[in-house]
Parts: sequence; C-alpha cells; structure tokens
Amino acid sequence: MICLNWTGDSYVWPDFVKVKGPYSLKVLGKAVALNGGITHNAALMKKFFLFLALAAPALFAQTNDVPVAVITNGPLTTAIDGYAARVDSTIITYGEVRESVAPYIQQITLKYKGRELAERMQAAYIDGREALIEEALLKAETKTRGLSLPDKVVDEEVDRMIRERFNNDRALLSRALASRRMTFDEWKQEVRDQLTLRIFYSQEITRRASVSTQAVRDEYERNKEQYFFPFKVKYRFILISKGKTEEDLAAKRKLAEDALRKLRDGADFDALARDVSEGDLSVSPWRTPEDVREELRPALLNTPARQISGLIEAPGEFYIVKVLERLEQGYVPFEQVQKNIENKLLAAEKERLHDALIKTISAKHFVERY
Repeated sequence: MICLNWTGDSYVWPDFVKVKGPYSLKVLGKAVALNGGITHNAALMKKFFLFLALAAPALFAQTNDVPVAVITNGPLTTAIDGYAARVDSTIITYGEVRESVAPYIQQITLKYKGRELAERMQAAYIDGREALIEEALLKAETKTRGLSLPDKVVDEEVDRMIRERFNNDRALLSRALASRRMTFDEWKQEVRDQLTLRIFYSQEITRRASVSTQAVRDEYERNKEQYFFPFKVKYRFILISKGKTEEDLAAKRKLAEDALRKLRDGADFDALARDVSEGDLSVSPWRTPEDVREELRPALLNTPARQISGLIEAPGEFYIVKVLERLEQGYVPFEQVQKNIENKLLAAEKERLHDALIKTISAKHFVERY
C-alpha cells in the first residue's frame, strides 16, 4: 500500500470547481445552470457531473426526488432501473445516473419544454453516465496503485462532514444513513474512497497543470483585437434651436454666440445651460463618435477634456459642447487581463491532463456501456 502524504492541506480542489453547497458548482469559470442560466456543453457537463460526484461522498440531509425521465430514443432516459455501465466489477445503474444528474434535471425542467427538454435530458443522462464511468475508473486506478490515507485523516474528514452537513447532529446523520440503507462503516468507507480519489486527482491534474507567463503573453498578442477599445467621450451640451423665421435665426444665433462668449470668459457651464439650453441637461454616458449625430463628432474628437467646443451649427440647432472625460482608443493593458487569460489557459491545460489521464486509465480497465 502507498500512503498518500497529508499535511492538512495537501489536496486542492481543481480551480474550476468551487463548492458552496451540495449542488452549487462552477466549472471552467462558467456557471452550470444551478443558480442561474443553463447551458449545455458535453465536455463541460461531463466534468460538472464528475466533480459533483467527487464533491459529495454519498450523504446530505436532502431529498432524492427526481423528475421522471422523458422518453426519447436514447438508452438512458428510461425510468426502469438496471445496468447503465460497468467498470471492471463495478456496476453503474440507471438509478445512480439519475441521482447524479438530478440537480441539473430539476433546473432544466423549469426552463425547457417538449422536444428541447427531452434532448437536454438525454444529453444530461449520457454525460452523467460518462462522469460516473470516469469516477469509477479513477477509483479503480487508486486501488491499482495501492493508494491509501491514514485513519486520522479520514476521521477528521468524517467529523468535518458531520459538523458541516448535519450541524454536528449524529442523530440526523443516523436518520440519513437509514434512509439510504447504509451503515456508518459503509459511509465512512465511501468517505475514505472519495477523499483518496480527490487527493489522487489533485496530484495528477491540479498540481501538474501550469502555464508560463510567456504563454499567457503569447495568447494576449494572438487575440489582441479582443482587448481593443475605441475612443469614447462623456459630454454635456447647450442646444439652442434656430427657430422658424429669419428673425428667429438671427436672434438665436446671437444668443448662442453670447453664451459661447460667456463660457470663454469663465461662466459656469451648468448654470448657463439651465438658463438658455433647450435640450437635455444630463451628462451623456460613455459614447463613441458613431453614437452621436454627425455635426457633433469633430468637436467630440478634437476638444480636450474639461474644455468647451466652438459654436456648432446643425440644420435646425446651434450646439456648444463641453467635453467632460475622454477615453482614447487603445488596448486593455496586458496586466489587467493577465490573470483572466492565465485562468483560461490553466483550465484548458487541466482539461487536457484530465482527458489524457482518463484515456490512459481506460486502457488498463474493462469498461462496458449498456
């Protein structure tokens, strides 16, 4: 037997799995449908179901109500129990598949109907089966390698689970075990197996995955256009309409020219705008020149921040613009997006290591799908 080293923190959850409860996970940085929007991606969902299994060694104080499966043409949506797959001597049943995907199924039944629901349920059952096969393969591999944990570590994990999942109430634990027809020793063995599996997976995947700073920089340069941002500006304006007659036009032009002269002499823009403007007095949101009328674009492009434009003549109005803030076009600095890029590459590397590990292990064990 090979005893896994343990220092109190020697296993680490894969970064793309954040556990905040029995069913609340995030995978590869994307929310997987349990507390918000629902998406389906085969590789993503398979890993979701696998790590849901890794996260929960058998027992929560919870209901096991599972919606009756929709009938489709696939083999996994039948409500009849039976064999779904086999890994060596380990049998995976339809019931176990349904239980593993129940949280996801409960969510999609609220959002989808008819054929789309049936197709998503079918895909979820297939992904759930594959995740349970991968879990069984990983467990088989830990046994093949003779991996084990000290009893003290398992006891501490059991105590933690009782404390966090059952409010330190062993009577509640006993009722949950009875509902699952499990003895305490059987559950403790399952905790041992799952903990061993999690540590093994962390050592094989999480700790081996790494991304160099140069690789992150190269990814940034390859996709630099994704980080481009255009010129934007915030501004206010004074609008004075030209009126309907030549007399109106002359009077309004003089009013606009007088307003511009007062501003250049130091008058407060806001106060003057309240006195003479016939337009919106609010501050604009960030806008690109393409977002505003053509006559204003040159002033917005050429007027420095906190400065006043000249008098702008449009077909029916005079404008005076005050540019409040400018954001010159450019690229998001590498340092601002470095961590996000690193996380994306790290997730891809972990997925590559995961797939390679499963492929290697699969070649050493018997797998059959029914």
